[in-house]
Amino acid sequence: MKLINRRQFLELGLAAGATVAVAGVVDAALHYSTGSSGGAPSGAPGSGTASSGPAMPVANLQPAALADRRLLVLDMAGGNDGLSMVPPLGNALYYAARPRTSLPEAQILPVSAAVGLHPNLVKLHARGAAIIQGVGVPQPDLSHFEMLRRWWAGQMDATPETLTGFLGRLCDTIGDPTATAVGVSLGYGPTPALISAKAVTLSMDPYSSGAFPAPIVLDAHAAWLAGWKNMAEYAPTETVPFCSARNGAAYALRFSQLAANFPPADPAYPATELGTQLSLAARMLTEDNGIRIVHVPVLGDFDTHDDHLVRHAALMAELDAALDAFLVDLAQRGIADRVLVATTSEFGRRLPDNASDGLDHGAASFATFVGPVRNGLYGQYPSLSALDPNDNLVVQVPMADYYATIAEAWFGVPASEVLAGSATPIGGVIAS
Repeated sequence: MKLINRRQFLELGLAAGATVAVAGVVDAALHYSTGSSGGAPSGAPGSGTASSGPAMPVANLQPAALADRRLLVLDMAGGNDGLSMVPPLGNALYYAARPRTSLPEAQILPVSAAVGLHPNLVKLHARGAAIIQGVGVPQPDLSHFEMLRRWWAGQMDATPETLTGFLGRLCDTIGDPTATAVGVSLGYGPTPALISAKAVTLSMDPYSSGAFPAPIVLDAHAAWLAGWKNMAEYAPTETVPFCSARNGAAYALRFSQLAANFPPADPAYPATELGTQLSLAARMLTEDNGIRIVHVPVLGDFDTHDDHLVRHAALMAELDAALDAFLVDLAQRGIADRVLVATTSEFGRRLPDNASDGLDHGAASFATFVGPVRNGLYGQYPSLSALDPNDNLVVQVPMADYYATIAEAWFGVPASEVLAGSATPIGGVIAS
């Protein structure tokens, strides 16, 4: 028999914890916490003439029944520049404000006479998307930390803070409380967005097999696994921290068994981090295994204070290739009608560029829905001549309305059950 010393035990424990981490359940018994735009697609105001080339298609994919619907969230943390992802056409103010970071108009992919997509979003342009213009909060904070907190929590302002995340509350409402996992984040640690009150949510390293504990010392794996199974059993008389830790181990062990039975991967994905994440997401969402929401933290850096044109172009190219492969994969698996793809980012970037060929923190940005949606433009394009006092785009569509569209229009959950206030879904986005 091979013995494992204390140092090896700790190393194995850390490695196992990095493989599958419980995102957090706020358990009452354990006290454990680890203006609507409305209407049909609209055009955007602008001063330019129509751009040549084909516009984005408007064909619709009809959605599956409510009980079969899933959600994939692409979380582009860092502050995605909406004016680069969805640039204006024929707008002199855009070029005057951005002499270093504007996109040549001849390269922009037209969506309407006044709006286009980044030149590297070729496949998304060919597929189409529902583009939500000017998404954000009415009184933005320029701090990554505060704005990420608001987006993860689904809160429009700084107070009051919640114990759960928006996606976690959705998991509580739509998920089976006995499911091995209802929400999964494919990153290197749990996300506050998936903190739930009842449903099991967790995170998984996208480059791992999901095995827990990680089989690093193969000749000792049986003993290692048996030890973790014993540690996952707890008695009611134990303290809260011990109960929580043991409960987390039990969740991870159950998920490890589920992950071992994910369908085979489709090799036709780009060899990028996002390609790896979305390949795993498609496998998770294929089976009726209880998983309803997959959160994908896009690992590229959208905080483009310098060298914006080159850096953002690379991010858009990676997004376009990986997302298209994912959508092809879903269609081949026969579940394209079940999955809505939504993008989020904590804020956009300022209209004027800076002396470092970059863009500083802003306010309103743009978001997209892809899947069983009515392609087109929703809301009004933020005016480039009526900025806020910090030279930022003024919000046109409240973040709460964007989230209400996911909750109510996609999942059939009244917005009031998962969002404070009177959020209203954006009309006409989900195909019917």
